[in-house]
Amino acid sequence: REPLLRLCLDTLTDVAISAPREHLYILGADVRYGGRMLAKSPAFTAVAVLVMALGIGATTAVFSLVNAVLLRSLPYGDPARLVYVWTPNSRLAGQMVPAELLSTWADFYDWQRLSKSFSMLTALDERMFNLTSNGTATRVHGALVMGTFFETLAVTPELGRAIDEADDQRGHEHVVVIGDGLWRTQFGGTADAIGKTLLLDRQKYTVIGVMPRDFGYPREGDVPHDISGFQKTEIWTPLALGMKDKSDRTQVNSPDVVLGRLRPGVSMARAQAEMSAIEAPLNSLYPAEWRGWGALVKPLVGTILGPVEPMLWLLLGAVTLVLLIACSNVANLLMARITGRRREMGLRTAIGAGRGWLVRQLLTESLMLAGVGGALGIFLAYGAVQILVRLNPGNIPRFDEISLDGRVLFFTVAATLLTGLLFGLMPAIAGSRVNVADLLKQGGNTGVAGSSNRSRHALIVIQVALSLILLAGAGLLIRSYLKLVETSPGFSRSTVTMKLPLDERYQKREQRVGFFRRFMEAARRVPGVNQMGAVDDIPLDHRESVGFLEVKGVSLKKNELIDLRKATPGYFQAMGIPLLNGRLFDQHDTSASPTPAIVNASFVKKYLRGHDALGTQVRLGMGDGSGPWWTIVGVIGDVKHTTLEEKPRPEVFGPLQPGFYEGQSAFAFRTTGTPGPLIASLREVLHRMDATLAFEDVRTMGERVTAASAQRRFQTALLMAFAGAAILLASVGLYGLMVYAVRQRTAEFGLRMALGASRWQVLAMILRHGLALVTTGLLIGMAGALGLTRLMTKWLYGVQATDPVTFVAVPGLILLIGLAACLIPAWQATRVDPISALRYD
Repeated sequence: REPLLRLCLDTLTDVAISAPREHLYILGADVRYGGRMLAKSPAFTAVAVLVMALGIGATTAVFSLVNAVLLRSLPYGDPARLVYVWTPNSRLAGQMVPAELLSTWADFYDWQRLSKSFSMLTALDERMFNLTSNGTATRVHGALVMGTFFETLAVTPELGRAIDEADDQRGHEHVVVIGDGLWRTQFGGTADAIGKTLLLDRQKYTVIGVMPRDFGYPREGDVPHDISGFQKTEIWTPLALGMKDKSDRTQVNSPDVVLGRLRPGVSMARAQAEMSAIEAPLNSLYPAEWRGWGALVKPLVGTILGPVEPMLWLLLGAVTLVLLIACSNVANLLMARITGRRREMGLRTAIGAGRGWLVRQLLTESLMLAGVGGALGIFLAYGAVQILVRLNPGNIPRFDEISLDGRVLFFTVAATLLTGLLFGLMPAIAGSRVNVADLLKQGGNTGVAGSSNRSRHALIVIQVALSLILLAGAGLLIRSYLKLVETSPGFSRSTVTMKLPLDERYQKREQRVGFFRRFMEAARRVPGVNQMGAVDDIPLDHRESVGFLEVKGVSLKKNELIDLRKATPGYFQAMGIPLLNGRLFDQHDTSASPTPAIVNASFVKKYLRGHDALGTQVRLGMGDGSGPWWTIVGVIGDVKHTTLEEKPRPEVFGPLQPGFYEGQSAFAFRTTGTPGPLIASLREVLHRMDATLAFEDVRTMGERVTAASAQRRFQTALLMAFAGAAILLASVGLYGLMVYAVRQRTAEFGLRMALGASRWQVLAMILRHGLALVTTGLLIGMAGALGLTRLMTKWLYGVQATDPVTFVAVPGLILLIGLAACLIPAWQATRVDPISALRYD
């Protein structure tokens, strides 16, 4: 028995070893043969590889963007359990105020004490710091955080330690955790940064920790309606609230962000129900005119990614269409090549090769093409990613983290294999279908030609249909973008704007007023300044101030909200906002009674139809009937203040005295020259007055308009590129098909012309054949486009999803391109000598 068992084991071992060796040998033989066949057709191989590299490279680049923004986990521990908590106010429901509001710190501390759904609750205030280094101040985005902030997010510093609850106490708050970027610029990225100091707002802070490179919460886009204008946070210091701040409900003093971590097993619905029950009795503790607070629990991940997710999936879907068109193009090339190899396939079948062998060999060649195309596509994707980074619209979260990481490379490999099978399967099946008897009878002139032509025709129809869908979507976005660009924002694009925040040394009102008065007097003397003024909210700054409106003699609905702004004399002139009626503010106008007011044209249209605007009195406040009446003295033109796409809203302007409010004032300058010298001169003025202060958000209004339209421009540019690639690939594929068809039917054309057919008749016959394919593709594409473009309604501006201009121009363009692709080979067919054509094999 023992020798028999040993023999069986040895036999099984030999089979187990020899089988893989045999398969590897066969695979190696297929690869070597495929390599020789591809090398024999360098033009075909080069075109096929380039087409696949274009499709795979573009798809990989867009997937890297989707991966960085949507798929890559946020750099927090178990981010799915992190939530935002807001307190929307029912008095403001349905009006222009967003739901993401917060009441007071007093509510937050009651939530901490009463809630059971959260393992931890934390809060923060966003803040800009003046960082002084080498005698020069720069603005840095920071956050005042509670001692539980880093623990709630479940993140730890790369170096040192995080802020804890002992730091979050008055007298212990002068410590700071810094970001990776600030660590490298200020301390050279060395470990001895821990324990060193930073000068923030003229106060010394000791560095206790350095965060990892991928951490920067809150980043731009992390918090709804964030107005910081900076991409990521670089400084975190303790909040250190006093006892009065923690309990006061009589002052507007609220956190900017409240974050919670759900306990294991607690659902969003359960947390929402608990917070609503807790907030209901807290609402009654507010003064009557402030009540109406509720509770809203929203997932952090969905809040951050929700606004951009549809756009990114749209781009990935569009580039996938390009990849499909590339696949069909290569499949067309392979079908033509297989037809040329029908004699080879017939001979192999005649000497014993099975159909499975032929399919395997042809698929091996397809996968080799896809593999080389995929490898080249990775290099193209790397270049495309660098271009994408430069096109960063600035309002897509974590856009700057695009990279070709392991997940992206795995996607590329999977896409390469899938596309290799996709474009290789049809030609392989067609090439393996050989009638050996007919082949031997007719000397190799039959084979797969008929089925190949039908398949190639179908592929061309698919390419045209997909191209029309892409081009229609791109056309709608282009039309929307052009309409947006043509829309007047209501102000001069050349106006230079900037913010000037003050630090804690200017706590008293008279200190702030005095400083801003001296600055404005010095700024007016700067060469090139024609007009200047200040305002509390610059247009397109995403900062809104609202109040409850009353108009004497006009009946309004209860709790009517309106945008409220304040400006100094000279502001409207500096911004280039036209005066339509009455007068603008002058040096004699103050906030003292009687207070003058200026309204815009939308205000007059909505509230004062049939009334003379000048002299009408308005009151803005908490809606409780208190506060002084303002008298309208002027009407100005409408300004796109919130977004470029939104219709101008009614606005009321009151007189502003810079420094009246804590924090900052924004300035506008009209200059005769270029902005650069003016900005440099203003910085010199500020440096002479206080070297530890710095301007913030220095831009022309034209730059603000560009930034406001950046995301629309980004998606439009990408769709245009994809649509251009699609129509190019489709036209090349159609041209190749027509060239092949003409060569295949050369003898037929010669016979027709020998029997009396004119060259024009042959030309018309070929054009009819090509244009029939194009027309079929257009009809299918139109049906698909009419359905899919309806999903794009949210991205359109000034045009409908069924815009007739787009749906006439796009098919017309494709038809012209198709006509050109058919015309060249058709014209060449008419130049063939009939006698030579009759001898054509």
